[in-house]
Amino acid sequence: MILLNTLTLPAGLLWSDEFEVTAITQSIRRRLDGGLTVYPRQLTSGRPITLEATPDHWLTRADARELLTMAAVVGGVFDLSLRDQAFVVAFRHHDHPALDLKPMIDFDFPADSDPVIGTIKLMTL
Repeated sequence: MILLNTLTLPAGLLWSDEFEVTAITQSIRRRLDGGLTVYPRQLTSGRPITLEATPDHWLTRADARELLTMAAVVGGVFDLSLRDQAFVVAFRHHDHPALDLKPMIDFDFPADSDPVIGTIKLMTL
């Protein structure tokens, strides 16, 4: 089960960038003598968490509307429970679009239970 604040998301959402993270960053400066000075730092936040709803594990229209409401909160901070791990997250609005959702089937009169696929972009704080 995946829980974003009080919204329960399908457990099968793909965490596509789970292993695309580094715990260390560094900056490098060239010295006047031609050598390098390296400044390593441990990253404590900003880890991307991208969740993908696929045709096998999709969201509902009701889920998508709730996510839109959450993403519209300026400065919104949310609790995420994912794979027995707890994170404090925000939507990645700097990596537009933070939500990229679309109906799997376009019905004339959509219901709350209709399937929605797409991407949810979060980052740790």
